[in-house]
Amino acid sequence: MVMAGITSIAFQKKKASDMVPAGILFFIYLPYFGFSDLKFFGIEENKKEKRSAASEWLEAITFAVIAATIIRTFFIEAYTIPTSSMEKSLMIGDYLFVSKADYGARIPMTPISFPFAHNTLPLTKHTTSYLEWLKYPYMRLPGFSHIERHDVVVFNFPEGDTVPTNIDNPSYYALCRDIGRDYVLSNQPIGDLGVPGPLIVRPVDKEENYIKRCIGTPGDTLLIRHTQVYINGKADKLPSEAQFKYKVTFQSKIELYNLRRVSNGYQCDVACDNMTVLNAALLDKLDITEPIEYAGANGETLPINVDSRSLDLNKLNSIVLTLPKENAEKLKSVVNVASVTPFMQDSGIFNQDIFPFAPHYKWNVDNFGPLFIPKEGCTVKLDTANLHIYRRAISVYEHNKVDVQGSTIYINGAPANSYTFKMNYYFMMGDNRHNSEDSRYWGFVPEDHVVGKASFIWMSLKENVPFLKKFRVSRFFTFVNSEGLSPSYFILGLIVILLAIIYFYIKGKRRVAKE
Repeated sequence: MVMAGITSIAFQKKKASDMVPAGILFFIYLPYFGFSDLKFFGIEENKKEKRSAASEWLEAITFAVIAATIIRTFFIEAYTIPTSSMEKSLMIGDYLFVSKADYGARIPMTPISFPFAHNTLPLTKHTTSYLEWLKYPYMRLPGFSHIERHDVVVFNFPEGDTVPTNIDNPSYYALCRDIGRDYVLSNQPIGDLGVPGPLIVRPVDKEENYIKRCIGTPGDTLLIRHTQVYINGKADKLPSEAQFKYKVTFQSKIELYNLRRVSNGYQCDVACDNMTVLNAALLDKLDITEPIEYAGANGETLPINVDSRSLDLNKLNSIVLTLPKENAEKLKSVVNVASVTPFMQDSGIFNQDIFPFAPHYKWNVDNFGPLFIPKEGCTVKLDTANLHIYRRAISVYEHNKVDVQGSTIYINGAPANSYTFKMNYYFMMGDNRHNSEDSRYWGFVPEDHVVGKASFIWMSLKENVPFLKKFRVSRFFTFVNSEGLSPSYFILGLIVILLAIIYFYIKGKRRVAKE
């Protein structure tokens, strides 16, 4: 959670992510630093004056909180991966550090906030942790680099500025698109989601944090055809850990049993011709962690749940699995598996949940674009067709009033057939391409929403398994980069931390002996 200050020009040229181990050691040192008798500005403590233990602890904790808050705000911060949108690159239960110095730390826009809380107070669900008495405009300190394609980036959710109190997902804007704004505001029950509740309006830096891979940078033109991403006309390299949905067809009808809970749904054993074809051991061997699903129409899937395990759906002879391409090839050799084929939506099919939510853009998760990503200073031609793409960026992110009367677009009251952007924008996607809510669903990420760069995994824990099987030791102390994860430095890290603890202990004993 910590990184030391940077003092020399040569040191400034190093990437912040390379200094994470030093930051960890500095964090370990904080409590000792708070208790030590270091002198500041030449003022020496009166050693004859005895302080109570409570006073010493209060001073130490106060110092640690202030120091950690400064470091958390401007240098590096700890996060946990809560969803599977980046599997297998980043997995549910990964605990990682995010460098804010890489791209330049963002000056807090709402600086009056409860320490170490994001947007709600600890032990509460809705009580805001910040005050909006003081606000700052978007400003960013100089960084070590700029966002590059394939960087793993943490950012504030662009559609997270307005949130229903009782519903986190889908977003307020998605609900408005599906059932109408008036109905959402009427506060009537919405199916199983319940009553939305009062709306919460959040400043940019207090919107929920998302983590995805940057696929498109400012000025790029992005196109997706049959899951393949093209940038400026060239096929983009697929992340090594990316995974997709595959339809697995068996030789005859299948039976599902032994339903068991996983992070986002259920898995089960699959039998064909009275023989178990897939079980927990084989799924684990193929590193299949996502739920098993049924194939629906037009590239959609239906979840397996407690109510469906013995329904007529068992008369089907296929299921849908989410896994990396190389493991899909291995699955083809399993007994009674007839075929393993990519499960995707066809081109030309309009999906109302996909950006820019306009019927004349027949885009879906597998066939999307072409889309030009705005760049600071670039000018785009505007008409009533492509305004669907750029309207939110112009009005919400760049604070202009946009109106349309007939075929004429008005920006701040003046007719406009073009617009020059004031900020850079990015296109983010999850590596779990068919189970990721990303820019395909809500559009661009403005530069003022960028928090930092994922840098270092210090711990990784599995869910829904016995305690002794929880630890993914191979992911401990690994660095995150555009190519994947580095080798684990866990053993080396433990040695360094142990030596640091011994050093501080001996130094403390010597100080006590001198006193």
